[in-house]
Amino acid sequence: MPLGLPSGSCLGFFGASASVGGLVACIIGGPLTERFGRKIMCSSGAALVVLMALMQTFSTSFEMFTGGKLRVGLGSFLQQVAAPVLVTELAHPKQRVAITSLYNTSIFIGLIIGAWVTFATYRIDSQWAWKIPCILQIVMPSYQLSMVWFCPESPRWLVSKGRIEEARAILVKHHGNGVEDEIVRFELNENIAGVEADKTVIKFNPYSPKAITATKGNRYRLWLCLVTAVGSQTIGGGFTANYLPLILDQIGMTTKKEKTLVNACLNIFNWVVCFSSALVIPRVKRRTISLVSAAGVNVTFIIWTALTARYMATEAVGLGIGVLVVIVISSFFVCICWIPLAIAYPLETVITKQRSIFFAITLFVINVTAVINSYMSPVGIENIGWRYYIPTCVWNALLFAFIYFTFVETSGMTLEITTLI
Repeated sequence: MPLGLPSGSCLGFFGASASVGGLVACIIGGPLTERFGRKIMCSSGAALVVLMALMQTFSTSFEMFTGGKLRVGLGSFLQQVAAPVLVTELAHPKQRVAITSLYNTSIFIGLIIGAWVTFATYRIDSQWAWKIPCILQIVMPSYQLSMVWFCPESPRWLVSKGRIEEARAILVKHHGNGVEDEIVRFELNENIAGVEADKTVIKFNPYSPKAITATKGNRYRLWLCLVTAVGSQTIGGGFTANYLPLILDQIGMTTKKEKTLVNACLNIFNWVVCFSSALVIPRVKRRTISLVSAAGVNVTFIIWTALTARYMATEAVGLGIGVLVVIVISSFFVCICWIPLAIAYPLETVITKQRSIFFAITLFVINVTAVINSYMSPVGIENIGWRYYIPTCVWNALLFAFIYFTFVETSGMTLEITTLI
């Protein structure tokens, strides 16, 4: 590959580059989404991803390729600030939790396509072995760029801008089947009341950091968002997401075929688990599923660490296979909670006017955590091997404690009711 073979800190920055772009998106995305609406931000982010994917494809240096990935992160996170808020606020109350949970599972559709495309192209003896996966990044954002304009704007955003009749028309068409029934009137009145409460009671200023922590309720909501954000990126170390090849090197799977095949199969497994969990989550308690997930990851990651240590000492094939099995089990416990609820849970706990701002903060913290984790992990794995997993075992236990003592239950509530916590 003419762009070189990065390692150590260079590989760490490359792995973190999309999250660095995401940091910028999270700073500017919330206020822009509140000012211009959800749809404009979705389309703007998609357009940037398309342009930067083309830049990556025709890069002539590793630095140019990394710069393209950084800007892809900027565009994709501009979309992520706006899109889940739009999905949540458009969904029918009876379907909201399931649809919001399903939203974040779609990340694995892209990962599955990317993994199998990479598996199919790694044998190509030319630059197109890596250019084909890069250029295919334009397909999904191009679809979103064109189709988002056929989607209605958020009724809650329209109400916040005084465009009540437009909001009413959207709710009548999509939630009332053309009739202004009791559900439509309830939702519209709920939105109006929520916006009025924001203006007269909470007096939230999205541009003022003091407003975010001005009340005990706001500080509690912020804590829940922060724990969810950090936990989604660090539970189990987040190693399999970006550094599976390095982990496979540790257990003797060193060929490109083995690495790409394991990655492709693991992504399919993860998507099936996430999709199934998103359908089940509306019927179970959020706090309970979070505790089950954290406990499962705690146990499996300790076993993972122990097996890796023994394999490094003995190089027994059975131990290497055991590590791979535990990786799959650990991924199961991560995916039943931290993929669907990383989006749904923060959105359920904040008020209407805060929703895009607090979610932007959530995404910002996700990116800060991802940058730190992505930069440190390859350096740590390369230098101290399995011992780098030990602090993660400790962190997993702390995260379980945070969930047990501080998470609030939001199942069975409407968006407006959950914001009364």
